[in-house]
Amino acid sequence: MGEIFVVGHKNPDTDSICSAYAYANLKNKVDSKHRYIAARCGSLNDQTKFVFSNIDDEPPVFIRDIFPKVKDVMTKEVIFSTPDEPIYNAVKNLESLGVRLTPIVDGQLYKGVVSILEISRFFLPNNIENKPEYLVRPENFKNVIPGDFIQIGEREEFLTHFLVGGMPFDTFLKRFKNLHADKTVLIVGKRRDFIEYAIKNNIAGVVITGINNAEEFDFDITDYKGFVYVSYLDTAETLRRIVFSVPIKFIMTDKIPITEPNFYIEDARKIMISENHRGLPVVENGKLVGIITRSDLLKDKKHKIILMDHNELSQSVDGVEMAEIVEIVDHHRLGTVRTKSPVTFFAKPVGSTCTLVFQQYRLNNVEIDEKNSLALLSGILSDTVVLKSPTMTNEDVEAVEFLSAKLGVDYREYGKKMFEASSKLKGRSPESIVATDFKIFEEQGYRIGIGQVETVNLIELNDIKQILLDEVKKIASVKNLNWASLLVTDIIEEKSVLLTSGFQPLENLLIYNKLGENIYDLPGVLSRKKQLLPEVLRVLELLKN
Repeated sequence: MGEIFVVGHKNPDTDSICSAYAYANLKNKVDSKHRYIAARCGSLNDQTKFVFSNIDDEPPVFIRDIFPKVKDVMTKEVIFSTPDEPIYNAVKNLESLGVRLTPIVDGQLYKGVVSILEISRFFLPNNIENKPEYLVRPENFKNVIPGDFIQIGEREEFLTHFLVGGMPFDTFLKRFKNLHADKTVLIVGKRRDFIEYAIKNNIAGVVITGINNAEEFDFDITDYKGFVYVSYLDTAETLRRIVFSVPIKFIMTDKIPITEPNFYIEDARKIMISENHRGLPVVENGKLVGIITRSDLLKDKKHKIILMDHNELSQSVDGVEMAEIVEIVDHHRLGTVRTKSPVTFFAKPVGSTCTLVFQQYRLNNVEIDEKNSLALLSGILSDTVVLKSPTMTNEDVEAVEFLSAKLGVDYREYGKKMFEASSKLKGRSPESIVATDFKIFEEQGYRIGIGQVETVNLIELNDIKQILLDEVKKIASVKNLNWASLLVTDIIEEKSVLLTSGFQPLENLLIYNKLGENIYDLPGVLSRKKQLLPEVLRVLELLKN
């Protein structure tokens, strides 16, 4: 079942959050082939927090961006090995899977990898002058060499040299004197002189080859502490296989870079290229959760997304250009979104996106439950300023009257409580006031940003207007804008004050009366979209000409 994110714009307002919430719930009821996830790409403002405390449900999940991530393409069902397993098992994994590395896991914890590189270095060392030393774990023998233990020995594992008894006995004695008995394993056919001497001198272990069954062993090992293993294979084949019994941890490496599920695919690609690796373990909290290879990077994995309450890429979640837009539900002007294939675009000039979602419930003959009813009512009341905004239409009124009657609430009283929850300017940080509902537009070669905040007492603006003016200028600089502004709206008096960053070519042409430096009086203005933005666009058009 594929996932589809239902996401509103950056710096989301109540309409954006509530419409995503209710529309995702609707889509999950009418489409069983996908799982729709209500999401947001910004923090909740105080008004929206108030709404969801009344809905008594979790708001849409926060997503920082929608760029493809490692978890979207990685192989989750990973065949791995453990540190104590024989190298033979890792080689089998590499061969059967057709991959170049296999992860090593101890319990649930990731320890390292074994790749073709480590295996080739093990069997083809650079220095062939020195006698190789191996880590021996006798319990691995039965997994690799057909045979039986006569005695398992006292040591679970140890470093050793292999000595093959394929020489005259006197030569063997000379060689043996130059070795440490407790670090030597003898591999030999059933040659009594070799075996008895080795046991007498407490050699680390003896592997007797060419024996058909353990019953042929007839040596006294009463006081012997090492292991004795009988191999049903000849000496040459036993020697070849005993090397494959060496524990994986002897050759594994923990130096290979790892990645995490939420890392971007592009970052994983850079690591593979720069480090010349063909795959990376995917680790989360120390645990192996997958593996990503170069072939995984070729997968065309795009998130599917429904845009709510906007249709301009500059206002959308980061990474949207790499996603597949499947639907748009909006009540704003048409913006810059381009899609590679036809999409469902439901747009009408109404006061709220939640009104459109309300209509979609009706079109699909789906009953609106109490939680979704309250979400839709809240979104409409927020965006239409309790049906006072000039953006309000008869369709918004119809939706509000239906939903408030269904819920048994007075929408005027509920709307007043909603705005009171977020209307106080004092006590809030300047950044939250300016940035919480801030939208960026690109027009006529200019980048402009307009924020809006509602209050029920415009008088309190007097004490903090200079702080807010400084914050507006700051956001203009940080966002690289030609002009930024904050529309402070009194929903009771139905008027606004506009604070600006100061861009004289634009501000000299505005129709509004000036109250002070970068401060303008906007009587009767409640809507950024329908009243302020058209005036700003008019001025930008004049500047272009």
